Amino acid sequence: MSNDTRPFPTTTQAPEGELALAARTLITERMRGIRKAVGRRLSPGDIVLRPAAPDVRKHLFEEACELYWNELSWEEITDEELVGDDELTEMVFPGLLALIDAFLPRSRNGEPDRDREHRDVAHDFLTWLAARLVELRTSTPESEADRDRIRRQKAVTDELIDLIAFRLCSLTNEEIATYQSR
Repeated sequence: MSNDTRPFPTTTQAPEGELALAARTLITERMRGIRKAVGRRLSPGDIVLRPAAPDVRKHLFEEACELYWNELSWEEITDEELVGDDELTEMVFPGLLALIDAFLPRSRNGEPDRDREHRDVAHDFLTWLAARLVELRTSTPESEADRDRIRRQKAVTDELIDLIAFRLCSLTNEEIATYQSR
């Protein structure tokens, strides 16, 4: 039995099987929606030219997963970023979003810094996050408190997927506003 007292699993394993397929489908549909909203191709900036070494990739991926769990747990303990019934996702996950930004550095000219980026890790984490959202959507909590907790986790996880996708696609603030206003 685990000593972990958090009211949710804290897996850092990449999704497999049907869950992985559902996660990839969710990401594909999300990217299609973003592409349609902003009216431009997104894939050219999304190429992984230098994959991370397997041990580095695994370590960075696990660090991103741990940050998700830690920041989510902190928010559930403190409700610091709760405004009405909604969370401010950017404020719930500041460390995680800073890590994602570090995975996707920019050169001085604003283009992706292909020599220093870990785009593959950002993709791995996005797939994991999408699998987490699929799990949340299919969960059937029994108590009202658990239903509320799951609803909040779904909302911030769903929005976090968007925030990471925006970074992967190098969206401008105007493009983000266009997508969010649809």
